[in-house]
Amino acid sequence: MKGNRGLLLLAIALIAGGLLVFYYAYFGSENRQPQTFQQVEKEKSEELEKNSTEPKNIIAESPPTPAPQEKLAEALGEKEVEIRAMKLEDECQKMEKDLQEFFTYLDTKDYIRELRIEGGTFNYFIKIIRDLSLNPPIPAGENINYDMIINNIYHFYRALDLKDLKLIKLILKNEINTMEIDLALFYKWLLSSEKCGQKEGIPPALDTLYRYAGFLVNSIGGRAYLFRRKTRLRLLLYYYSLLIIHEADKKKMNNFGVDITPFLEPLAEEIENYQFLYFRKEYAGRLINIRDYYVKKRKVS
Repeated sequence: MKGNRGLLLLAIALIAGGLLVFYYAYFGSENRQPQTFQQVEKEKSEELEKNSTEPKNIIAESPPTPAPQEKLAEALGEKEVEIRAMKLEDECQKMEKDLQEFFTYLDTKDYIRELRIEGGTFNYFIKIIRDLSLNPPIPAGENINYDMIINNIYHFYRALDLKDLKLIKLILKNEINTMEIDLALFYKWLLSSEKCGQKEGIPPALDTLYRYAGFLVNSIGGRAYLFRRKTRLRLLLYYYSLLIIHEADKKKMNNFGVDITPFLEPLAEEIENYQFLYFRKEYAGRLINIRDYYVKKRKVS
């Protein structure tokens, strides 16, 4: 009983203490009158307005929470852009390095040494690319201008000298076993000017590549040149020419209106049936995908 009575007295004391604190907090020690509902709301409103108009004080009073630089950059999208730029730079440097290594390898070959090329084959290759870029062929219009047929037939003999042509023929003859890898590297490098930039016009612009690709695919002289090559080289040159024209067409740069759709499926079938191309399935599949692209495009239009 005494224990229960003690608990009861403790509870009464706590309630009385709470009422006393409430009285002084609400009425004040100076006999202040109780606040009305409107007064309480007014004070709350003024306090909220003060807080909303003085954000600098609140920020200054709060300890700064430093965000990791990487997280901040990711939130702003800067890190992703920076990473992509670094990857692109690495990719471009690697591509140029691979190209130079190919020509360094060529410089060790006896058939190249016999030509006594000053400055190495890489610099000589750049010189050939520049010569070809000076006056690229016209890939369409032979049925209107017959002089164009003659110009296209003799184009390479007019754009290059005999030493240039001999070098190209020797490389194509002696490096036939690695031709797939080599041409894939050249194709990637030739189309890298927009992504990696140019150095004194090298690699050449897409329009120049497009005109040569159209020349090989769409002109009498170009097709005659292709069909004088061995089957493996002919199919690969034909294949990459179609890819270049397709790339130009996607960028609205098919200025001569070269239509590659009649060539896609027949070339895909011929490549797939040619056993001496290691990546023939991939080549054929890509050509069929391009064919489907144009079929869908025509249906939409």
